[in-house]
Amino acid sequence: MKTFKYNINGHDYEVAVEGIENYVATVTVNGETYTVKMPEPEKPAHHPMVVKPAGVPAPIDKPKKYGVKAPLPGVIVDVVVKPGDEIKRGDTVVILDAMKMENNITSDRAGKVVEVCVSPGESVMDGKDLVVLE
Repeated sequence: MKTFKYNINGHDYEVAVEGIENYVATVTVNGETYTVKMPEPEKPAHHPMVVKPAGVPAPIDKPKKYGVKAPLPGVIVDVVVKPGDEIKRGDTVVILDAMKMENNITSDRAGKVVEVCVSPGESVMDGKDLVVLE
């Protein structure tokens, strides 16, 4: 049994989920038991399987690309890497000024820099790709 505490519109509720069977849940809310029927999920439509004809070469997988993202908003002070650089996990790629502090933004994986997406003096928001690795 799982118990949850909620505050809805200023009222406290203690909800215990007793169990779920055949899309019917038994729950207790502040000591009062309820039966809750949940909608059954739609069954997926049958999709035909695509088969590769004989003699056709398999597609070549493109290398996966990965963006090193800004962890917080700030201004780019310096870009330490350039396209073509091979970097290791933990290498600094950009220096970002945020809240009057310079932060070394590091890569959490190794790879080859394929694109630098920012330049010094540029303002960035958190989540923006700073550099792209392959």
